[in-house]
Amino acid sequence: MKITAPVRIDLAGGTLDIHPLYIFEDGSSVVNIAIDPGTEVNIEKRDDSAFFLRSEDLDIEEKYANCPEIDIDSKLGLIGSAVKFFGFDYGLNISTLSHVPKGSGLAASSSMLIALMYGLTKLKGIEVDSNTFIDWCANIEARLLGIPTGKQDYYAAYFGGLNNINFTSRGIVNENYKLSDFDFNIEDFIILSFTGISHFSGTNNWAMMKRYIDDSENSRKSMHKIKETALKMNKAVLSKNIDEIASVLNEEWENRKKLAEGVSNEKIDRIVANAQKAGALASKICGAGGGGCLITICKPQNREKVEIALKESGAEILNFKPAFSGVKICK
Repeated sequence: MKITAPVRIDLAGGTLDIHPLYIFEDGSSVVNIAIDPGTEVNIEKRDDSAFFLRSEDLDIEEKYANCPEIDIDSKLGLIGSAVKFFGFDYGLNISTLSHVPKGSGLAASSSMLIALMYGLTKLKGIEVDSNTFIDWCANIEARLLGIPTGKQDYYAAYFGGLNNINFTSRGIVNENYKLSDFDFNIEDFIILSFTGISHFSGTNNWAMMKRYIDDSENSRKSMHKIKETALKMNKAVLSKNIDEIASVLNEEWENRKKLAEGVSNEKIDRIVANAQKAGALASKICGAGGGGCLITICKPQNREKVEIALKESGAEILNFKPAFSGVKICK
């Protein structure tokens, strides 16, 4: 069984998808777009009780005699945690593959977990609603990381398309839009590049959360502005106004840099500045910041110049396409 799931680029609202930050803010929203290529998982039943776990992109393999022996604190602990969540009295061969750079900030680990858990529920014959399924995935990853995790990544991987995810005290409601309904292609005006700096989003998100609780350096005010930009971004995207999308993205990036130290750095600042000189309208690091991938918005006529500027600044251009669907089993 082969299962695939997209990754995502986040436009606005990130970090406020972490409980209980959105409760403190009396609700929030995150706007993101699912993109391909993302991640893929292959699962095969075995005739014995053994488990062969492998990450193709990391070139790591682990073998266990049975399910209880799986070490969830190993390098492939995320795979092992998903398997042990359900428990199996027969063995499995499981391999995973990510098509984005390690530390990209595109939520590859969450995408992989969605694909893996989706496949395992099918093997078990379990039917569950999307919010419960996403809760399971978020709980598994939070347990493994040992820090609070957000949920926006899972919604993009599960549903695909454009997502305006609303986080409220009454629950989470995702407004999912089909990208095929838009009369423009996002890949025409969004450039995705890898800065060459890997990041660990959990660290930055935890720093931001702690600063919010302590109200360090007016972080609550900055987080509230992040909430406001998410509301603006949803309207801008639905209006299909590229200039407005770029304006709000710039606003999001400026507010995000105030949330914690390390969100940006000298290299990222240089890449963004050079892209802007070449005609870019806006840029923002994906995820919590600190490295990973950069999204840059520009008019199609300036794309070539902006891409050259990004490359000359040390960034690697990544090809992508919008993901019109979410997690799925490929026959």
